Formats: sequence, structure tokens, C-alpha cells
Amino acid sequence: LGVDRALASWSAFKKQSTLKRKKQDLIVIDAGTIFTITKITKKGEFAGGQLIPGLRLQLSAMANGAFNLENPIIQTIPKETFQYETNNAMIKGSINCLIGLILQIFEETKLPIWMCGGDAPIILNELKNKNIHINHCPNLVLEGMIDIDKKINSIEDHLKSD
Repeated sequence: LGVDRALASWSAFKKQSTLKRKKQDLIVIDAGTIFTITKITKKGEFAGGQLIPGLRLQLSAMANGAFNLENPIIQTIPKETFQYETNNAMIKGSINCLIGLILQIFEETKLPIWMCGGDAPIILNELKNKNIHINHCPNLVLEGMIDIDKKINSIEDHLKSD
């Protein structure tokens, strides 16, 4: 488990714990270079996850791994399912991969989803008509770092006073 996943998970768990809902497991998605999905139990324990290439890494992998493909610049996500232009077909296929995974995870678990990462706004925009609620917290990792730092400082202060 990478430090970034642990910090994002800790932060999402803390946020979920403050909500006036029954305690339940949750899903944390970091939509970055590596698209990570992490399940956290209602007790705050790591319960596994999945890793796949993120949106831009998928596009880069296709461009670098196949002859005559360019790495497309994402300006907009194409609306039509089937694209004529190669770059748009690459973008549409890659975004559909991520959206399909999120929808599958939600369908299987029905758990609250917390999302961060650089590609989260693009993905959330594509999910807006899919009847799925996602808690978007762009700074989950940084907030987790701050919270852990406060806890360490508190422990250090307590040890100094003893």
C-alpha cells in the first residue's frame, strides 16, 4: 500500500466518520497517473483494492506502444460513443474504461465513494448523468498528511511533558 493511498484513505475515513450516517465501509478512488481504488472497512482498515493506468497513462501507453499513434491532448471528452478520429477514439475508450470500472465497483458494493486526483474533475463530469454520488475531495492526500502531522506533533508534545 503506497503512502499516497494510505493518506487519502485515512482522510476519507475521517471525513466519512464525521457524517451522520451509519458506520460503513467506503471506497477511495485516486484518479491520478495510476488510477487506484481502495476499500476501507468501517473500522478504518485496509481491505484491498485495484490499480489500473490512469487516463493520461493509458493514452501515453497507446502512443508509445503502437506504431503511428500520437499521444492526444485532452481538450474535451467526445460525446459520441464511436469516434472516427483516432485521437478522439483513444480518449473516449480510455475514459469509458475508467467510468465503467467506477460504475462496476459501485454496482457491486453500493458503498460511499470518495475521489481525489488530477483527473477527478474530468471523470466526475462524465459521471454526472449516471445516478451515482461521489464525494469529490481534491486534497485527500494533503489533508491526510496534515492530519498525521498534527497527530505526530501531539504525541511528541505529550512525550515531552512526561
